[in-house]
Amino acid sequence: MIKVTPVELVGADNRGSNHIWSSDRTGEMILCYRKAGSSSGQHYHEGKSAGKNPEILYLLTGEASIHWCPLGGGSIQTTRAIAPARIEVPILVWHQLVADTDCCFIEMNSMDDVRNDSVRIWRDEFEKMINK
Repeated sequence: MIKVTPVELVGADNRGSNHIWSSDRTGEMILCYRKAGSSSGQHYHEGKSAGKNPEILYLLTGEASIHWCPLGGGSIQTTRAIAPARIEVPILVWHQLVADTDCCFIEMNSMDDVRNDSVRIWRDEFEKMINK
């Protein structure tokens, strides 16, 4: 359900590397830096905001684990992402990103999208819901 795909490498030499991706999203985006062991998310999106339907993140540096479960699902799954990678989270999927290392990512949405289309359920409460 969570889709992680490598960002295309188009060239590398002794200076470093170049990667490309395409995006149809414009406007305000969010640049996030997270410390190893920190957590983000613990929510789902209803699809009210185009920027969250689906939610798209580009992991630029580091490694992260995305813990997720569709609403109505029975268990939390984990998908790992290693930079550079594109992460896609569909609507109605509870998710939590845990930084396995210090990392940096871009959320392809605005802060208004976050405020208008995020339903927070802390992980311990979500686990109680799915383990009934």
